[in-house]
Amino acid sequence: MTERDAELAARLDAFGALLAEAGRRGADQDAYERVEAARLALGAALAADRAATARLAGRVLRLLVLERPWTAQLMGPLVGAIGHRATLARLTELVQHGSWQQRGNAAAAAYHLRFHRDPAPLAALAADHRDGRLTLDQARARYPEALRLAHLPAEPYADLWPRFWLAAAACFTACPDREVRDLLARAFPLEHPDHLPEAAPLLAGARRIAEREPAADGHRRLLAGSTGYGAAL
Repeated sequence: MTERDAELAARLDAFGALLAEAGRRGADQDAYERVEAARLALGAALAADRAATARLAGRVLRLLVLERPWTAQLMGPLVGAIGHRATLARLTELVQHGSWQQRGNAAAAAYHLRFHRDPAPLAALAADHRDGRLTLDQARARYPEALRLAHLPAEPYADLWPRFWLAAAACFTACPDREVRDLLARAFPLEHPDHLPEAAPLLAGARRIAEREPAADGHRRLLAGSTGYGAAL
């Protein structure tokens, strides 16, 4: 482990300890603000060193599932370091292991994959304008293409979604926690042409659960056909 790795590992451990402390303190505004500030700083540190973040990806993922991923502060640097394919594959594994809440958190984290933006194309465009190689009008004209490139994955990963949906549906049908089920309901579609054949009985079970508990927002969306990360809705 390099010195940089050790420094980042220590920050990851410190954030994990902070999450544990916040969990013990419950709904405490001071604890909440400390976690938010620490996560923001940690995300910036991870983004600043992609190589180290890639080497510590397992630790990042273990932290990621300890809380509901409302933001992409940790997901963004992780995707930037190991790519969309590796991230989705690891999240699919995590949906199948751990506590129900952790598995739900892993499924929810996949939401952020399609919003990841590589800063390099936009940074290069800004540098060209700043250094006089492009006028403001030229930079504006090239902005849409730079933005497209920023959102373009380094390698395709759409073929991995059906396996993720299968894991999420299996977790949904087995989970006894209604709140976690509502979280999981958003992760997979009930109907999609790319579903794996073995998903059929799980999807039928998921439909029965959603119909039994229609008051849950995620269940309503599941039945309405407006769920499924990676699905073309």
